[in-house]
Amino acid sequence: MVKNNIPRLAILTALSSAVYYLETLVPFPIPLPGARWGFSNFAILYSLNSDENLINGIYIALFKSVLGALLAGKLFSPTFLMGLSGSLIATFTMYIVIKTKKFGIIGISEVGAIFNNLTQVTIGWLFIVKSIGIFWYLPQMILFGTFSALANAFVVKSTFRSVNR
Repeated sequence: MVKNNIPRLAILTALSSAVYYLETLVPFPIPLPGARWGFSNFAILYSLNSDENLINGIYIALFKSVLGALLAGKLFSPTFLMGLSGSLIATFTMYIVIKTKKFGIIGISEVGAIFNNLTQVTIGWLFIVKSIGIFWYLPQMILFGTFSALANAFVVKSTFRSVNR
């Protein structure tokens, strides 16, 4: 991590953690315990698209998950494990997609949302619920994740436009 990136990463992490916490207060339409909207992932998308540095994206994913879960009182809960795993895998996949130079910011965000949801359901199946039935939630999660990914891409595009004036 470059030293002059520390304040920017701290701001992105703080914003993302606050949004993570606020998401726990807003009911999610799918009756899935611990499900959130996914809007806190905007900071990862912004960081990866602004400097294409995987380590910075991982820092944000890790710290926003820990701080957000700590604020919500869910640190080390099953939903924390699912959310952290999904966020880290989404960060890796978005980074790979960015490096291909074949997708715009919306496509990158959508790929991240799909892999986030797929990872969360897989972690839930393997370590928490231990029932393949949890995969019945995946289509609904991907549908709602699509809207979150679009919103995140919109926020990042708007931020880039504002910053680059």
